[in-house]
Amino acid sequence: MTYGSTAITRALLIGKGSFLAGGIVSLRSSDLSVDALSHTADLASIDYDSYDVVVNAAYDPSFMTQPYQVESDFDYKVVKHIVRSRAHYVMLSSRRVYGGAAPFRISEECYPRPDEHYGRNKLRTETAVQALLGSRCTILRVANVFGYELGRRSFFGIALRTLKESNRIVLDISPFVSRDFIYVEDFAFLLRRVLVHRPSGIYNLGSGCATQLGRIALWIIEGYQGGELLVTSPVERDSFVLDIGKLASSIESLGSAVDIHARCIEIGRKLRDA
Repeated sequence: MTYGSTAITRALLIGKGSFLAGGIVSLRSSDLSVDALSHTADLASIDYDSYDVVVNAAYDPSFMTQPYQVESDFDYKVVKHIVRSRAHYVMLSSRRVYGGAAPFRISEECYPRPDEHYGRNKLRTETAVQALLGSRCTILRVANVFGYELGRRSFFGIALRTLKESNRIVLDISPFVSRDFIYVEDFAFLLRRVLVHRPSGIYNLGSGCATQLGRIALWIIEGYQGGELLVTSPVERDSFVLDIGKLASSIESLGSAVDIHARCIEIGRKLRDA
C-alpha cells in the first residue's frame, strides 16, 4: 500500500488487549498501518498474505509457570498459519532465555541458559519459529517493559498494588539490584521500527541501561506522596542489562528514551489519583 510516494507497511497485531499491545496501537506513524485483533480471533480465517508482517502479543498464562506444552504455545499456533503466507513474523521473546547467570551486559552472542519455565519455553518456541520460517522472522528478546500496570503480576504491578493497599512497597531482594527497564511507549516505538524494517534473526530490545530497584520503588513513592519502602532481604540476584547495539544498527534509530525517574513519578501520581 502506498500513500503518495511513501510505502506503508501493513502489520497485523494479535492480542490487542494485552499490556504490550496497548502501547503499540496508541502510537501513530506515517510508514506503518496496524490492524489489531483479539487473541480469541479465528487464526485459520485470517488472510495473512494481505500483511507484510505479523506480531503476536497474546500468551497463555500457563506458559510462564508450567513446563512446555505445545497447546499453550500461542506463537507456535500463529506461525503454523504464517508459514503458508508471504508475511514476516516478529516474535516477542524474553531476556529470560539467557538465564540468571548471564553476564551483566548481555549480547545476542551470549549462550542461552534459561533457569526457569518461562525462559525454557520461550527458547523452545524461538527454535521452532526459526525452523519453520527461516529468515522470515525476527525474534526480540525483550527486557522489562514497564508502565502504569496496576494489577499485573510484574515488579511494577505488584509494587503499585501493595503501595495502594498497605502504603508500602516490599522488596524481597537487595534494593541495589539493577535491571534493564524500558517504558512501554519506548518499547512500542522500537517495535514499530522493527515491523517496518523487518531484520532477520535474534535481537535484544531494552533501554540499554540498568536502574536499581530501590530507586524505582522510592521514585514511585515520591510520586504517590506517601508510603514506605521495606526491604526484607539483602540478597542480590538477577541484575541484568541488554546490549542493544545490534538492534540499533538494524532499524536505523532507537529514538530518545524517556527519563525513567520522571515516568516513575508520573506513575506514582496516577496511582494516588486512582
